[in-house]
Amino acid sequence: MDDAEQMLYAGRVKDEEGKFDEAFNLYQQGLEKLMEKLKQPTSSEKKEHYKNLLNTYISRAEVIKKKKGKASVPQVQEIRIANDEMGWSFAKLFAKPLADSPTHIRIQDPYLHARHQLNNLVAVCEVFARSRSVSHIRIITRTAPPGDQKTQQQKCMRDLGDSLAERQITLVTNYSETLHDREIRFKNDNNVVWVAILGRGLDMYKKLPSWFCLGATDYTFRKCHEVTVTLTRG
Repeated sequence: MDDAEQMLYAGRVKDEEGKFDEAFNLYQQGLEKLMEKLKQPTSSEKKEHYKNLLNTYISRAEVIKKKKGKASVPQVQEIRIANDEMGWSFAKLFAKPLADSPTHIRIQDPYLHARHQLNNLVAVCEVFARSRSVSHIRIITRTAPPGDQKTQQQKCMRDLGDSLAERQITLVTNYSETLHDREIRFKNDNNVVWVAILGRGLDMYKKLPSWFCLGATDYTFRKCHEVTVTLTRG
């Protein structure tokens, strides 16, 4: 039993003893630790175990919240997309985080090198730019290999930054050669934070047979790889 599970178990003990204030605090801390663990590389069995714990203890914490008028409990939504499933544009996938009017968005994806990966990056930034609240976008990725891909990556970041600036959106790009996690973090002026944990990063769509077919510009027509996206609000 790891530290997050120990904290949740201790909360359950306090819950059963009727010590609801202590139980709620332990649940909240344990749930936050579990959400951090979901971002770390681990086995599919362990991730499933963590998700089951999240659902169980979020439900219990919500009961205490209603009784005691406590602060909000982290919300979790898991989206499982089947192989070849269609209809999942970036706009649909991130509709809930964008509904909270984020001002700052951080895109973290180690693989923004190939042409199709950079196209996906531009597409998701187009969705974010339609939200009038967004003022800052930060991209964290790995440096592309030397040669054409590196030149292409640099041009993409430069041109994307220029076009976002025309809409009064600041783009900052940082590079980390040890980056592994794939996530997008949304934060608004009320410090409401959404985190989208992306199993495949932005590279969740299958290759199109041609750039002159449906799906070239409208992502709802694209077939997806099998992937799980976890949205948390805290």
